[in-house]
Amino acid sequence: MSKVGTLAWATKTNGILSRGEYLGLHKQLVTLQLKELRAWFSSKGFGRSRPLDFDVDSIVIPDSSIASQADELVRDLSSAPLHSHCVRTYVWGYLLGKEAALNFDPELFYVASILHDLGLVEPHIRKSSCACFAVTGAQKAEEFLLAADWDRAKISKVFESISLHLNLDVRAEIHFAEAQMLANGAHLDVVGSHYRRLSCQTIDAVIRRFPRDGFVDDIKGQIDTPHHPMTRAMMLNGIGFSRLASSNPLNKHQVECHGHL
Repeated sequence: MSKVGTLAWATKTNGILSRGEYLGLHKQLVTLQLKELRAWFSSKGFGRSRPLDFDVDSIVIPDSSIASQADELVRDLSSAPLHSHCVRTYVWGYLLGKEAALNFDPELFYVASILHDLGLVEPHIRKSSCACFAVTGAQKAEEFLLAADWDRAKISKVFESISLHLNLDVRAEIHFAEAQMLANGAHLDVVGSHYRRLSCQTIDAVIRRFPRDGFVDDIKGQIDTPHHPMTRAMMLNGIGFSRLASSNPLNKHQVECHGHL
């Protein structure tokens, strides 16, 4: 399963899973659920770890030329809620990376986070019935970054981070830090995974600075569009994506901070 989502796998398969890979991702779901259970026990004082309390205002949003170009591209192509999700993915991933004591490249991680849902925007979403949207998004990000003459090694990491982010369990020790952070940040913002790893004060501060206005309905609509039956997107639909997005504990913070979703 460590090959699913990698550059080599995406190039060979266009994101279409074999039956064995499809079943293997369900096993990842069990692993993720066990991690969440351990985090719950820790949050109740049954373990040694404590949720990360972090000064959100100290998080620097990269403003290099390539970061600004990527942000402009996504602002132009995406809905406002989807663009905000990409920014929050960076923020959540940054915090979860700190909680896991990972070393990472903030600029590379920001570019990957901002571009990670290019496969869900027009005209790229039209390929979703025959290809995985995460792989399509990775390909479009690669095209954009190559045209900008960015570093090739960094482009490969951006590609893999985006392509991997639909996997349920992405680990830095198997891939690299930015890939784990992107997957974890996106999963937290969409369905609430890893929620208990951050303090309530930290989560409130993120929501106040980066509101999730309109995001739940927006992302549910994106995932509810037709996808190839042997892709990770359809697997997520099969395990109740819309229900998980609707019950994300971040939704409560959004209502408390802003009075609406």
